[in-house]
Amino acid sequence: MEAFQLLSRGGAKFDKKRFKEDVQLFDKTKQDKGKAVARPADGDLPAELDFFKYAQGGSYKRSLKADGEEGGDANGEPSDRRKKRKLNDGDAEEAEQSDEDDPPMPRHRVTAKGSNVPDHIESFQQMQERYQTPPYLLANLTQSGYKRPTGVQSHGIPILMESRDVAAISPTGTGKTLSYLLPVMSLLGSPISRTKADVGTGVRAVILAPTRELAHQIHNECLKLAQGRKWRIVLFSKATASTLADKSVRDKVDIIISSPLRLVSALQAGSLELHNVRHVILDEADRMLDAEFLSQVQEVIAACTHPEVQKAVFSATLPAGAERVAMSMLRDPIRVVVGLKDTPLPLIAQSLTYVADDPSKLPTLLQYLSQPYNPPLLVFVSTQPRATSLAEELVLNGVPNVDCLHAGMTHKEREDAVARMRRGESWVMVSTEVMARGMDFKGVREVINYDFPQSVQSYVHRIGRTGRAGREGKAITYFTNEDAPFLKTIANVLLQSGSPVPEWIMKLPKPSKMKRRQMGKVKRAEAVNNASRIGRNDAIKKRDMIAGSKRRKEKDGQRKQESVVEEGSHSEGTDA
Repeated sequence: MEAFQLLSRGGAKFDKKRFKEDVQLFDKTKQDKGKAVARPADGDLPAELDFFKYAQGGSYKRSLKADGEEGGDANGEPSDRRKKRKLNDGDAEEAEQSDEDDPPMPRHRVTAKGSNVPDHIESFQQMQERYQTPPYLLANLTQSGYKRPTGVQSHGIPILMESRDVAAISPTGTGKTLSYLLPVMSLLGSPISRTKADVGTGVRAVILAPTRELAHQIHNECLKLAQGRKWRIVLFSKATASTLADKSVRDKVDIIISSPLRLVSALQAGSLELHNVRHVILDEADRMLDAEFLSQVQEVIAACTHPEVQKAVFSATLPAGAERVAMSMLRDPIRVVVGLKDTPLPLIAQSLTYVADDPSKLPTLLQYLSQPYNPPLLVFVSTQPRATSLAEELVLNGVPNVDCLHAGMTHKEREDAVARMRRGESWVMVSTEVMARGMDFKGVREVINYDFPQSVQSYVHRIGRTGRAGREGKAITYFTNEDAPFLKTIANVLLQSGSPVPEWIMKLPKPSKMKRRQMGKVKRAEAVNNASRIGRNDAIKKRDMIAGSKRRKEKDGQRKQESVVEEGSHSEGTDA
């Protein structure tokens, strides 16, 4: 009755006779033989009040059923309670085991086209049965929390394990990285320093990514799979490039992960050979095969002269032009498409928000952030100056834990920004397209496209930073009158993924090819708030004038000192 006494001390009267049955729930001395009431242990919550199943660990109904069985000993305790509990625990274990053994339910339709397409796998254990995958790889998988293969993994892994070239198009957050890392490491077998077979000397696998941040992320995932073995996995950078200039060192490297330009510069300098490469992977292939990277990628692939080199491309989106280039690079390829091509996951709730003009975006965003939101949140802008300007404005307006990330920052600054994001110290991250490609932040709940995306592919990659690994997400896109001609293109993506679209947007005319090329190229001011620039030029001029006067004073002081020294030396000469 301790809880009841505590509740009744406040002066309120409680009719114990009227609510006799409720009072008996708190009475530990009386035994109610007419009803099957669960008897809590001392200090525990009564089962009827344990709404959230804290005390029973979610098994309240099962306990009631066990306690309500007939039969007991002299103390009123059921004689078969312990037996019942064992049976129930056994049933729970069997249910968990059956859940693990059940085949994965495909959430997306997977289409695989090509000659002699291998059968897909339904569990990672099938890799060991069919392809003799090393047990330590599967153990590392389990330790990293991977239980069942996703759609792209169940179809892509067998294709790569049978040494076939593949072009895989799968939505963001569906596990494309693991779908090529696992078969590559399985086919390599063991580190080159430990293998007894004649596998040649030099790098055996190359993975190319468009940004350093994505390459770093792939490197981390590769290290998780390599635990327990002495794999030499190199994240190519200035420091590692100078180390690999020594031939005895680079001959023992197994896998290189790099951006194309860094690798090309090493090839041209003669400090790296790729003649022994057996596997070439292009991640974010749509970006790797555009005009900026295409020549560099072609140079890297041309340097991989091994006759049995295997090539694979992976991306969430692949436009028709980039797909043609990719297919021309591959040998007898298999094309795998998960879900609908160039369509985000239906788990992401997408919406379009109209703002009158560019200066109106900042008040709209501030109004949104003044209400409860789910951090961390990503805000995408079109240029580096706008990213810096928006981050400054958010800080000045009192938004907490704002950070910024773009390609104009130093490598150390970018690494620190990503690290703060992963630790949960950044609640709002303002970024350019550098973070739209492949970066996996599992906790990102919301994405805001502050500036309209440059293409459908850019839109899909941007909002793909949320809703990853089966989690729900939210994406908001701001559009102005200048963006209206391209609105229909993005609205079609929303329709394909099941998000609602206003009827008036669907009645807009379809943009022509010329218009689509201008998408996202609307000229925007470098500052998101022009009002903050008022008086800025005067302040800069005043600062420069003060700095100039200080410099003049310093020069005058130096001249006076020099003249004093000269006069002193001259007087000494005359005295002599």
